[in-house]
Amino acid sequence: MKPNLKAVTEYLPQAVRRSIENLPEPQQNAIQEIRLRCGRPVGLYLNGREQFLAPDGSLTLRSGEALIASRDDLARSFQAVVSYSVYSHEQDVAEGFVTIRGGCRVGLCGTAVRFGDTVQNVRNIAGLSFRIACAYPGIAQAVFEQTAGHSVLVAGTVGAGKTTFLRDLARLTGNRSRTVIVDERGELAAAVKGQPQNDVGLLTDVLDGYPRAAGILTALRVLSPACIVCDEISTPSDAEAVLQAAGCGVQFLASAHAASLEALRERGVLQPLLDAEVFRYAVLLQNGKVRALRRLTNV
Repeated sequence: MKPNLKAVTEYLPQAVRRSIENLPEPQQNAIQEIRLRCGRPVGLYLNGREQFLAPDGSLTLRSGEALIASRDDLARSFQAVVSYSVYSHEQDVAEGFVTIRGGCRVGLCGTAVRFGDTVQNVRNIAGLSFRIACAYPGIAQAVFEQTAGHSVLVAGTVGAGKTTFLRDLARLTGNRSRTVIVDERGELAAAVKGQPQNDVGLLTDVLDGYPRAAGILTALRVLSPACIVCDEISTPSDAEAVLQAAGCGVQFLASAHAASLEALRERGVLQPLLDAEVFRYAVLLQNGKVRALRRLTNV
């Protein structure tokens, strides 16, 4: 069993854990997500589709043969995910996910507790989605060799493999030049007590849990990076911080949601960065593979 999957099983109900442990190793290694839904079958997403987990450790498409996640199962797993302290993970819960050991993300489904338009908490947890983080050293090697020393924007839809690809690109860059990872969600370095669990490069520093914009500016002011790595540029403050650091000569490796390279320009938050030619290259990923590599500037 892969280390990240083994780490995730520690948060699961005992019956679910045992059934996953009984799966054949090829099926274990193919698992991308584990879904617990209150009162419904336990789902495993692998090989491009979701199937149900049976008590004997087999997969089935018949809901009547599957393990059913109870409300108590959800409650116990949720408490384990937040280390039995909801208060210490209050901000993560409000954002809808918690990052656990190994950089795996747990998505939360439940009832939003709102203040105006802002979600402050989530109660009545009725679903947990465990995404298995994977490291594949070398998957970014070809792109790195073509783009080394220049800023790269990694694009793709949800589940395209952007974080996994960016993690390897950061590792390769961090073995050659002074690099800082601004790891707001803990998915790139998977730091535990400040110590990265993933190989992020010999010359890499990690700002774990920093809000993206604040972390970029902190890195710029105190760590003198040649390169800054961050996942999911999504707000105007993120873009403004990237512009400021890029204006000081810092290289960027970052990602953004987009179904195509042409769609990047439809993302309003990215427009100032593309207009300023911050990124020399853009990479499009689909199903974990590079579908396109485009040079964005002639400079």
